[in-house]
Amino acid sequence: MDTRPLELARQMSNEIISWRRDFHMYPELAYEERRTSSIVAQKLKEWGYDVKLGSGEVGVIATMKGSGHNVLAIRADMDALPIEEVEGREYRSRVSGKMHACGHDAHTAMLLGAAKIISLLREDLISTVRLIFQPAEEGGNGALKMIEEGALDDPKVDSIYGIHVWSDLPSGKIGLREGPILAATGDITIKVRGRGGHGAHPDQTIDPIVASSAIVLSLQSIVSRNIDPFDSAVVTIGSIQGGSAFNVIPETVLMKGTYRTMRKETRELVKARIKEIAEKVASAYGASAEVTLKDVTPPTINNPEAVEIARKVAIALFGENNIALPKPSMGGEDFSYYLERVPGAFILLGTGNPQKGTNVPHHSPAFDVDEDVLYMGSALLSSLAMNFHLLWRRE
Repeated sequence: MDTRPLELARQMSNEIISWRRDFHMYPELAYEERRTSSIVAQKLKEWGYDVKLGSGEVGVIATMKGSGHNVLAIRADMDALPIEEVEGREYRSRVSGKMHACGHDAHTAMLLGAAKIISLLREDLISTVRLIFQPAEEGGNGALKMIEEGALDDPKVDSIYGIHVWSDLPSGKIGLREGPILAATGDITIKVRGRGGHGAHPDQTIDPIVASSAIVLSLQSIVSRNIDPFDSAVVTIGSIQGGSAFNVIPETVLMKGTYRTMRKETRELVKARIKEIAEKVASAYGASAEVTLKDVTPPTINNPEAVEIARKVAIALFGENNIALPKPSMGGEDFSYYLERVPGAFILLGTGNPQKGTNVPHHSPAFDVDEDVLYMGSALLSSLAMNFHLLWRRE
């Protein structure tokens, strides 16, 4: 197995870190990633890739042809979040109210590192490599946009990999899991309508706040009473808006939330129960409920063969002691859309280091990554590319 990418990645560690810090200081939200895409595209062109910018110049598809027939795709996401970063870091976000709080800056830097390594070893490249630098993972379903723009076609991709820094894993551990690793996600909107009036005369009203409170409590029975104890689901109401005065019963209450499941079948059950419970509980209080449910992403389901390939490469590079079996997460990822179309795997790179403060949750204003292990991501991705023809056995 070709392990040259590991030494090259080690040599490039400072360069990978400098790219990550630059992206971190200038974060761009979903479908705004023009600066990031421009930098990525320029470097890829310099390294000999055939580069195509997505519509609006907020995504990059790059290809380097190998001498064989297999085609491997590798994806990184580039968008940031609308979060104000904590003070005190040299590379703190320079853009007010925007922050790379989920590690997409690191993903972009690691895939750039892998791209450079592949270009240095191109004379020995057998599999064609497709690099996908994607916008709008955070709720924008940028994966679908990239798929529409041909990210998996011409030539047709055989398999795809993505990597995500993971603060729940110790730094330097490679997290590999077959089957579901991240959840299907969806949005809940419930509008409860009653009849408003004076708070001193509730008997003359239909109180949507009381009805909404009953709905929130009743929704909690879905997971505890309708879902198989060995299955997984989450139903969360995260926002309730109703009323503006202490002595006025409002006409309506608006609730918003999310549902998460590991299986599509469970998702459909959860959706049916949310609608049924909200409408019937509201009716029991004399009110009505208008329920809108929107699927956002399917579950992220890793292909066993693709995981085994990643495992072999990771062990060859870092040793078996650095391979971990992560817990599935009820978080969601639009990488799932690629996996619905071609087999592949979503890999986790542990960056949690309590001494460096990088073990805080994702989407926190204090989120950070252990930069000293980013070279491992570049080494793993480029080594997958250089060895894919040896390991992929599908025709």
